[in-house]
Amino acid sequence: MFDHIMVIHFLDGKILKGWGSLIAPIDKIMEFQDLSGNIHLVDLSTIKGAFYVKSFEGNPKKIKPVEATWLPPGDKIKIHFKDGEILEGVAQLPDDLKNVSGFYIVPIDIASNNYRIYINLKAVSKILKCIEEGRYYPIYISE
Repeated sequence: MFDHIMVIHFLDGKILKGWGSLIAPIDKIMEFQDLSGNIHLVDLSTIKGAFYVKSFEGNPKKIKPVEATWLPPGDKIKIHFKDGEILEGVAQLPDDLKNVSGFYIVPIDIASNNYRIYINLKAVSKILKCIEEGRYYPIYISE
C-alpha cells in the first residue's frame, strides 16, 4: 500500500516525510505513513506537491543539474510556484488545465532526488511550455 518514499510539501510550508502510493487524477485524499508509523489522511487540496524521492536525505552535494538523455513522452515544461520555486520537467498535460486539480511531472535533472512529482495546481502561478531550447510560452497562468 505504501510503496513509495515521499516528501509532502504543504501550501502552508509544512513538510511531511514518509511513505505513500501513487495519486490518481480523481483522488481528493491520500493515505500517508509518516516516519513514526502514524497514518495520515492528506487532503490533496492542501499540498503544494507530493515528491516521490530516491531517499529522505536528498543530494546536498549536488551543484549543477544534469539533463537526462532519455525522458518519457510529453511536453518539456517549467512550473513557477506561488512561493517562488521553479521546477523543470516533462509532463503529459490535459488540454484544459482549469478542469484538473493536479498532474505529474518527471524532473529533467537526473541528479535530482525526485523521480516523480505530483503538483497541486492551486500551488502554481504559471506553467511555461518549451517550444525550442531556451524558448518558452505560457500555457497556464493562475487567476
